[in-house]
Amino acid sequence: MTALVGIGLYSPKQAERLIGVEADKIRRWLLRDTSPLGPLWHPEPEALGAEDTLSFRDLLEVRAVAQFREYVTMSAIREALASLRDYLERDYPLTHPRLLTDGKAVFLRHLEENGIEALTDLGKRQAVFPDVIFPSLLKGIEFDASENPVRWHPAPQDPSIVIDPKLAFGKPIVLPCHMSTHAIYSAFQAEDGDAEAVARNFEISLDEVNRAVNFEKRIAAGALLH
Repeated sequence: MTALVGIGLYSPKQAERLIGVEADKIRRWLLRDTSPLGPLWHPEPEALGAEDTLSFRDLLEVRAVAQFREYVTMSAIREALASLRDYLERDYPLTHPRLLTDGKAVFLRHLEENGIEALTDLGKRQAVFPDVIFPSLLKGIEFDASENPVRWHPAPQDPSIVIDPKLAFGKPIVLPCHMSTHAIYSAFQAEDGDAEAVARNFEISLDEVNRAVNFEKRIAAGALLH
């Protein structure tokens, strides 16, 4: 269990609520060997004994796959995954902050030795002209110095809602109290919608209660937060 702490834990259904990608599709991409090519990758918790579960990095990577799928074919995504894993030496390459697409292929933005910015087509492995569409998939994601995602603000309209794998097993929390939005919403329902009572009971602000409740209502309604 200790090994699972700090990586975030999500069932496919929980992931669906947060990123708007159907649970069945997530299972088809990662958790079932339905393709002759196998899953896109094996989720991080699988090696730690947790079946049918995604980590924070898996969550964001699936979100990236879904968004790239709007631009490119699945075969192009597979090619990009293979190339990026090799090129960047990282298991979760699609959430790299320098990744982008032109609607046909996937590129990595980088600096040449002469200091000029260039793009590499990860499928063809050759330099291309930097005239591309910048997807919005990295918006709201915070990265560490090694360019790894460490925190995500899933609701563009409310930056106080945060998903951090080191807090609450990666479930959404509201700042600054760092309480689970789900716990606050459950209490709100138990109090028959009395937000002030919830604020008093938890000793948090009314604003935090309202933000948590609004967030949970949006995802309960099937809002695609990305």
